Amino acid sequence: MNRDLTMLIVGDVFVLRDDPPSAFRHVNALMRSADFMLGNLEGSICDIGTAVEKPGAQAWKAGSRQLAAIEAAGFHAMNVANNHMMDFGTEAMLATIENLERIGVKHCGGGRDFNEAHQPALVERDGCTVAMLGYTCVYREGWMAGADRPGLAVVGARTSYETPARVFETPGSPPVIHTWALAEHKAQLARDIAAARTRADIVICTFHWGVSKGFKHLAEYQIELGRFAADSGADLVFGHHPHLLQGIEVHNARAIFYSLGNFTFAHHQQHKGHEYETGMVRCRIRDKKIRAVEFLPARNDKSLEPRVLNASEGRDVLELVKARSKDLGTVFGETSDGLQVVADVSLAAASRAA
Repeated sequence: MNRDLTMLIVGDVFVLRDDPPSAFRHVNALMRSADFMLGNLEGSICDIGTAVEKPGAQAWKAGSRQLAAIEAAGFHAMNVANNHMMDFGTEAMLATIENLERIGVKHCGGGRDFNEAHQPALVERDGCTVAMLGYTCVYREGWMAGADRPGLAVVGARTSYETPARVFETPGSPPVIHTWALAEHKAQLARDIAAARTRADIVICTFHWGVSKGFKHLAEYQIELGRFAADSGADLVFGHHPHLLQGIEVHNARAIFYSLGNFTFAHHQQHKGHEYETGMVRCRIRDKKIRAVEFLPARNDKSLEPRVLNASEGRDVLELVKARSKDLGTVFGETSDGLQVVADVSLAAASRAA
């Protein structure tokens, strides 16, 4: 390989407009310049399916013409494992996968059976192969792919509620909430990462996880699962679902982006805590390895069209990310266009091993 490669990663993407490609008009050139362009497709894009009943939640999909936005933006691979991909049933999810394949976009996180849902999206450039594995921790009963059943790749989590120690002194205190990922699903995740490693130089894991509706904190299982993926061999982890930016952590010399927020999201709802602030992950790849990881600040305008900002324009976004990463102990370097998360992954890994 004679040149450095660039990988760009974004969070939730859902386009629903008269002129689909216009959603990315301000970032199109940057996105199409990437050797690897990855993101989460938050809902089906097809012309079939019947809405499932979701009490207290909205079911949605976009018509096939909205594929023009994905194609124009230059996405190479998208995750389909999330809590809206099967809002219009299995047939809508499968039709979306077929539509992505038709325009040359790889997919992960869903399929015609368990094996396909757990396969990575593989993208190759100049002899370097990136594998992306996708999972959702937010799903409905019956949505998990089975041996002979279409569906999504999932990592389930459980919740318990602990009475706070001083509840008698302060009646009405909220409980302490504990969450953890299912051991058998973590074991499958480790097997998936190991299998992907045999086929790719770089392995990326992405998770639809956490709590939405304005909840800015990390659930315990997000930290458990993000670190587990890194320890199991994932080179980078990124998440989505909360519809806002969450903290960034460096664990075992790997970057974990707990939530990248809404990159462009047609159902943006401020009253539910959705934020216009968002960002992109930029990875610099040399000799088939991630050498540096950066966060680029971005913001959606009122038309839900994202714009990437320089460090000065996006100062408030950068300070927001720093504040939400504080408890994770992350140390950032500043660049002219964002934050340096890991300056040199290979050196950081060598230092950790020593």
